[in-house]
Amino acid sequence: MFIEGSYRVLYIDSGSGFFPVGCLTSHSFSEESETIDTTTRDNAGWNTTKATNQSYSISFSGLVLENQNTVGKQTYNDLKSIKRNRTLIKWRVDQSESGEGIITSLSDSNEMEESVSFDAELIGYGKPFIGILVEDGYGNIIEDGYGNLLIAT
Repeated sequence: MFIEGSYRVLYIDSGSGFFPVGCLTSHSFSEESETIDTTTRDNAGWNTTKATNQSYSISFSGLVLENQNTVGKQTYNDLKSIKRNRTLIKWRVDQSESGEGIITSLSDSNEMEESVSFDAELIGYGKPFIGILVEDGYGNIIEDGYGNLLIAT
C-alpha cells in the first residue's frame, strides 16, 4: 500500500502552536550532503568521497485564501510575516517528521481568471527528526538529561 499525499499535511508553529498551511496543494522534502574528495592507496584511481555537512529544505505551494484572517491556519499573510521577520519556526508533517527552519523564499502568482497561488521554501535549521519533538506545554523541547531530545513516534 502507498501513502496518499492528501494525508501528509505541513504544519508550522511560529510561536502560537502548530497550524496547517492553509490551502496547501503540494510540498516536498529534499536532503543533501556536502562532500569532500578523498583518496587512498586502495581506490585504484577511482574517486572516493566523504560526507560532511548535511542540509534539507521543504518546498511547498498553495492557494491564497480570500479571507486572510482565517483562524486555525497559516495563511499567506502569516507566511509573509514569518519570512519578513526571519522567524525560526517549528514544522512537522503530520506525526511522521518534524524539525525547525526558516522560510527563505515566498512568491505568488496572479493569473487572469485563476486562483492566486503561492510557492515557498523552508530551509532546515539543524537535524530533522522522524517523529514529533516532545514539548512541555510552554513551547520548550524536552531533553532526557543527557542532551538527547525526546521524540514521540
